[in-house]
Parts: sequence; C-alpha cells; structure tokens
Amino acid sequence: MSAAATPKPPRPLRLEPLWVRVDRNRIRYITFLVAFVTGSALILTLAFVAVPGSLIGLVVAAPGYYPSLAVVVAGVFGLLLLVGGVAAAAQILNAEHWVRGRFGGADLDPGQQPALARAVEEMSIAAGLAEPPRLLLLDVPSVNACAIGASRRQPVIGVTQGFLSAFTAAEQQAVIAMLMARITRGDILVGTALAALMGPLKYLRMLRKAPKEAAGALDPGCAVQGCVAADGCSDLGDGCTDIDSDGCAGAVVLVLFVVLVAALTWVAIVIATWLVTVWGRALQRTGHEKADAEGMLLLRDPQPMLSALRKAITSSNEIADGDPSYDGIFYAPTSGTPAIEKVERRRYDRLREVLGVEGLAAPPLDTA
Repeated sequence: MSAAATPKPPRPLRLEPLWVRVDRNRIRYITFLVAFVTGSALILTLAFVAVPGSLIGLVVAAPGYYPSLAVVVAGVFGLLLLVGGVAAAAQILNAEHWVRGRFGGADLDPGQQPALARAVEEMSIAAGLAEPPRLLLLDVPSVNACAIGASRRQPVIGVTQGFLSAFTAAEQQAVIAMLMARITRGDILVGTALAALMGPLKYLRMLRKAPKEAAGALDPGCAVQGCVAADGCSDLGDGCTDIDSDGCAGAVVLVLFVVLVAALTWVAIVIATWLVTVWGRALQRTGHEKADAEGMLLLRDPQPMLSALRKAITSSNEIADGDPSYDGIFYAPTSGTPAIEKVERRRYDRLREVLGVEGLAAPPLDTA
C-alpha cells in the first residue's frame, strides 16, 4: 500500500479532569433542555396559533385584529413554555419507565446473572459510586447495553438478551466499565434527555397522516356532481341551491385550511426532530471514545474492552426502530445496519491506540 493510501490516524483524544467534564456536561444538559422546550413551544405556537391566525386575518381584516393576535400568540407561547417545562421534567425523571415501556425492560435478578452483578458492583466501587446502578434486562435479541439517569446518583444500566449470550464475563465487565465512566462523568445526562424527549416529537410527527385523513373527509362528488344528499354534502335540497353551494364552498375552505395547518405542523416537527437529533449527536461526538479510554482505567485487564467493542460493532445492535436519538444512552449505535460505520471504525481505532502495543497487535476491523 502506498504512503498516499495509508489511512490517516485519528486525532488524539483530549482527556480532561473529571470535574471539568462533569461541569461541561451539566452546562450542555441545561442548554439542551432550555433550547428543546423553547424551540418546541415556538414551533407549536407558530403552527397552531400564529400562522392560522394570520391567514384568518387576511379574510377578517378587522381593526386591531393583529395586535390582539400578537397578545394571544405571546400568551400561548408562555403557556406552552410552562407546560413544556413541566412535561420535559416529568419525561426525563421517568426515563427508566420510558425505557421499560419502549424496550420491554424488566428488573434483572442478580442471582440469575452473578457474573454481571459482580462486574457492576466492582466497577461501581472503582468508579467511586455510593451504590451500584440497578439492572434492567431489555427484551431485545441484539447485542447492546445502555446507561440512563437524570442524575449520577440513581443511574440504571440495561442489558439486552444478546449482551448476555454474546459476551464473556470479562467482556461484560469491560462494557460495564465503559458505561460506568459515562455515568460518573455525566455523559448520560444529555443522552437520557435526548432519548426521553424525542418521544413526544415523534408522536407529533404522526400528524403527517392528518392531511390524508382530512382530505378523505371531503367527498369529491360534493364539488363536482352537485350538492345533493346522495353526494354526501347536503340533504337540504335536490339540487345545488345557493345555501348548499355556500356550505359546500365553506367545507372545501375548512378542509384546505386544516390540511395546510397540519402540513405546516408536520414539516416544522420533522425539521425540529432532525435538528435536535443532529445537535444531540454532535454534543456526544467523542463521548463514547473518551468513555472507552476512561473505562479502561477501571479494569485490571483492559484487553477485553477491545474484543467486546469489536464483537459489538460486528454484531446486530438494533434497538426498536433504530432511531439515532437512542445512541446517546447505548453502548453501540442502535441502527443495526450490518455495514461498519465511520464513527464505529474511528472509535475502534482510537481504543487500539489507547491500549498501545496490545491494541495495535489486535486485528483491525474487516473493511469488507
């Protein structure tokens, strides 16, 4: 292989003191929550009040209409800020229940998995946690694990069925060490917030069905064949009278108005979902790589960390619908695609670099 074709080594990680990283993660966490709640309130206010009200104003054209509309918009925005803040706090504080419901999680009896329970206890002591995190078993066949929590005091670690069957005891401990590093350094704060808060946005995206349903509510025969009872528009007369025509035109305008509002809302929410996901992933761009390096310090033998990462990357990690907004809480990306992604290769190469001679002796990821 020529020198020009030699892959460029990844840039060295900038490891920081624990307190610096914890404080930075807290700031990121608060910034993310404030931006999410404010942005969501703004999008909903524009979609449901400001835009429809402005369109109505073009027809009404009453004196003082727009100043009154501005007052209403401001009031609705303030109300949505309050409701959104309370809802966001409740959603994050109930992140464990969200994970249980989303992935079929159930409490894992330590007696059934003594090696895993022992690994969690040992890594908790090494990381300086007062108590070991509680364990959940996720009813998912893929190979993955997660750490969630709105604070570092009461975190929860979840493992999948594939995690228990694919990893050796030493590899399980290595993955737990990495997750423990994410817990102690506060990396799970932003990841938990992103995963928990994206649920409502995804639910609102279901409004994309509204235009089709609204359009289906209008019988095409109403506007084309005449407003008679058989056409489903009116039963007031046998022909298309003036009253029937006005009612039919009103129905068309109303349906078009609803379709427009629903379409604007859906577009705004899709854009917001995409922006929030991209921003959340950018905040955690090197979080997993730093946690790999820091988790290695908790282990007596760090070599299993490399084999565990390799096994995870080359296995199916798919969780639910593979949405990237879940990646911040999981050990491996949740897309489940068989191809090795660039971020996964970079993470593996950096861990090899951190391990030194032992890491460089390990085989690189298959490029096929």
